[in-house]
Order: sequence, then C-alpha cells, then structure tokens
Amino acid sequence: MEPTQRQRTPFGSSRTKVISVTLALVALVALAASFRSLRGEDSHKTRTPRVILPLVQCWYKGQVAYYIQTEASDSGLALQQDVNYVPLLANVLSATTTAVDDIYHVTNFTQGNVIPSAPIPAGPTNTDPSYSPLWQVSLVTWVSGTPYVLKSEEDVLLAKGDGLVTITKTSIVVNCPVIYTPYGGLLPTAKIIGDDKDNDKW
Repeated sequence: MEPTQRQRTPFGSSRTKVISVTLALVALVALAASFRSLRGEDSHKTRTPRVILPLVQCWYKGQVAYYIQTEASDSGLALQQDVNYVPLLANVLSATTTAVDDIYHVTNFTQGNVIPSAPIPAGPTNTDPSYSPLWQVSLVTWVSGTPYVLKSEEDVLLAKGDGLVTITKTSIVVNCPVIYTPYGGLLPTAKIIGDDKDNDKW
C-alpha cells in the first residue's frame, strides 16, 4: 500500500528539522547577547562612555569662547564652582619655565573671564606655544569711570593704563581647557549640545 503524506513525514523532513534547529540556536544566541548587554558585559564593545560638563563662557580677542573648568588650587573657589580642589596646582607657579597663562576675572562687574591665549586650531595641530589649560587668576577691579565689557587682554591692559581698573595677580591656579574659539574652532572630540544659561557664571 502506498503510504500517505502523513505517514512518509510524520515529524517533518530532515531539511525542515535543520532549519528549525538553526533558528532556535540563533534565537538563543540573540537572547544571551541581550542578557549580556543588560548586565553591561558588552557595553565596551557597543558604546563609548560620554560625560556632560558645563561650558563656561569667556572672552578671547574680542569674541566669545568656551572652556570647561575641572580643578582649582583654592578651596573656596573649588567649592563655589563644584570642581576638584587640587592645592598641588599652585606648584606650577614656581616652575622654572612658564607653565601657566593669565586669566582675568572682573570682580565688580558681571561679564565672562578674559583669556589671552587659546589652542589655534583646537586639537592636535595647535600652533600657539603660549596656550596652557592652567591659568593664574588675576582679579580686575573697576575703580573709575563707567564699567563696560572687557573682551580681550588688550582691553584689560588698556583700561589699566587709563586708570580705570586695577589688576591683582593671585596665587590661585585653575585648570580650564579651552574647547572652542572662533579663531581655533571646536576641539575635534567635543560636541556642544545645548546652551546653559549659567555658562557665564563664576
């Protein structure tokens, strides 16, 4: 008697079995990968860690620029800015070669700090040998005339020469890498994703 289709293949063909087993294995592998991802085992393979730091607006050669602040050698300033307190930073002031540049902070008029140097261009091809992310704080105080925004080191020194401001160099050192200026562009690894209204706070 000729067997029926059901009698010939009661559990499916061999090809069907292979396909079913293969699909089951693929599903198991995908499920295991999902569990590893949830546990963070494969996180180093699928994504690079990122951190968001507030930008601080400053002035450089008459234009708005941005830096990030991470450390200060003064405990009071570190507390005010919520950055690392690093007293050892002040040791760079006694270095035999210049390891810092000036940063000007106006004490009695609200404006961004003024920096005299920056990476040009930002990144590994910087050509400004004067730039350092370590800044020695100089306090600028208006003593005469009507205050206005000082947008460059030249503005600061001119105001001092005219007797409008005094400049007091402190022993405070801050670590503030510059990540953007209109002259040097944006640090290649950086991405500005928003506008923090507190950026100009110090």
